[in-house]
Amino acid sequence: MSNLENEPVSTPGNQMPPPQPGPQDVVRLLLQRLLKDKILLGLIIVGVLTIFVGVAFTGDEPKANKATPMATAPQTAAPIAAGAAGVAPPQEAGLTPKLATDFVTWWLQKAMDYSLATGKASHQEAFSWMTPQTIQAFQTGYWTPEIENAVVTGKVTAAFQPVSVQAQFINPDGSIVVAMSGALVMQQAGTQTATQQLSADFLVKQEKEGLRIVGINIHPAPPSTAAPY
Repeated sequence: MSNLENEPVSTPGNQMPPPQPGPQDVVRLLLQRLLKDKILLGLIIVGVLTIFVGVAFTGDEPKANKATPMATAPQTAAPIAAGAAGVAPPQEAGLTPKLATDFVTWWLQKAMDYSLATGKASHQEAFSWMTPQTIQAFQTGYWTPEIENAVVTGKVTAAFQPVSVQAQFINPDGSIVVAMSGALVMQQAGTQTATQQLSADFLVKQEKEGLRIVGINIHPAPPSTAAPY
């Protein structure tokens, strides 16, 4: 018997359908096409990298803006005369390092007035340019009830001598840090003169009402020194 009887016979009216390509064949054909077409492969790689870069930047947390340090030379402050009135510097539209420095220099004439005649009134005026929290911090460091009582009763005579007042940093919100250094010379009746070095940073901000001292950082003071006479 012939083997031809068991084999399928293809007739013109009943042809066998061609085999369908599987998933592996599709991938193989696509890779062959990409390898042949280098330009298309390059575009696909660039697109994938763009997606990854975009995701990386979107997922990064925004970094906090740091204060910008000032590169100007220190400004020597003039001595503050007891009870000096002075006039507040003109408040321009927009806070600048120079305006902040001029404002703190003028404000110190009130805030650091330890004279018998005008000390109490000067401090009240200085407080009008400060926030309540800043007033409390200032009083704790420079104008305690004991100091106020000693000054207004004449038990202690004192005078503040500024050494330098200079803008140091500009914060992202536009406020400016102004550094101050100086010496407080004090004398009690019948005692030697003592000098206390003072150093602090004042945060100046432009508010709707005008310039204000909205922050204060008093540096630890070294021990006071007595005059050798």
